[in-house]
Amino acid sequence: YPLLPYNTFGIDVSAARFLEYSSVEELKKLIVQGAVVTPFLHIGGGSNLLFTKDYDGLILHSRIEGIEVTEEDEYSVSIRVGAGVVWDDFVAYCVEHGWYGTENLSLIPGEVGASAVQNIGAYGVEVKDLIAAVETVNIQAEERVYSVEECGYTYRNSIFKRPENKSAFVTYVRFRLSKKEYYTLDYGTIRQELEKYPALTLSVVRKVIIDIRESKLPDPKVLGNAGSFFMNPIVPRRQFESLQREYPDMPHYDVDAGRVKIPAAWMIDRCGWKRKALGPAAVHGRQALVLVNSGCLLYTSPS
Repeated sequence: YPLLPYNTFGIDVSAARFLEYSSVEELKKLIVQGAVVTPFLHIGGGSNLLFTKDYDGLILHSRIEGIEVTEEDEYSVSIRVGAGVVWDDFVAYCVEHGWYGTENLSLIPGEVGASAVQNIGAYGVEVKDLIAAVETVNIQAEERVYSVEECGYTYRNSIFKRPENKSAFVTYVRFRLSKKEYYTLDYGTIRQELEKYPALTLSVVRKVIIDIRESKLPDPKVLGNAGSFFMNPIVPRRQFESLQREYPDMPHYDVDAGRVKIPAAWMIDRCGWKRKALGPAAVHGRQALVLVNSGCLLYTSPS
């Protein structure tokens, strides 16, 4: 089964078998019937995958859709979202309905289920701060709901990334979003870009985030890539202060009283690695966080 439409690096490989399911019941039926056999790999939008050869096993992919309001009051709203929903479609839905929290995560590639696995984040926001619970089905066809505390979220990490939890498949993610106006704007050039607009609204913030991302990040349908690929180092404040004496122009963001985040893009750029290439593998010319496949085949996302 061709995997070109299922990985954003644009690697033209195939899987021995491929299965999709559109409900919890269908997934459990596949498991009980013995259709899910090892080796297997459960994927989302394929924006965190690098295939180096054909996959000699089963690829699983969720088609569970749906955005459902489960609880609502004048201050907040609880939403249950299918793991197969495209992440940016969900963000657009939230903005259209006046729900605050996801707008800074606009245009991040992938699907809702993977967002809860990766703890995606951008521009000062992490999805863990919006998640209430994660629903799963394991390889024994057992359902389990993990509270946000049980998910063990840290920077770009969760318990679902551990090897022992690779057989727990996310089926739905529950979010709690605010209906009261608030924004996270003190990151990067957001405030500077907002000055171009007469009013501050959710749709304006989303547009600014999309414009910033599009100015830096290549479209995977044109140039194979996996988005921002590197994690920003978080270092002890004493180490940061030592570095700052040597590099006074070094950008940084305070994490807490004892730790500071340093942008990996700045570090890679200072090392002279922007635009470096080895064959078709390269560091993107406009954004050092992005590894690209300049020899990828153009593809159309699966409908």
